[in-house]
Amino acid sequence: METKTEQGTPKTVGELRRRLAELGNPWQVHPRFGDDDPLPNPPRGGQREEEIPEEHRLKPLPPGTDIPSQIAAEPPINPFLRLRWLELGLLNQDAVEGLAPDSGENEWGAA
Repeated sequence: METKTEQGTPKTVGELRRRLAELGNPWQVHPRFGDDDPLPNPPRGGQREEEIPEEHRLKPLPPGTDIPSQIAAEPPINPFLRLRWLELGLLNQDAVEGLAPDSGENEWGAA
């Protein structure tokens, strides 16, 4: 008897193989996995919220916060992102030092 969650998501490698067969085998599960093995759940990276010390957690800005001033106070170092934010009006070229196109940076941000 197959064990599936309420959404019909396969829980074992065998269930996944059968589902893939129904779909015409668009890809295959690695043969090292047995049919009774549970589907692998590898770590996805990042850090869970509860593992981050309270003083380092991001906090929402209060309503009415001047977002352009917040952005201008710490503009992105990535020159492509800076340029895009200028185009979108999120940054004011006159208000932030080093944003002029002739600032001496090459296309990768290095002087």
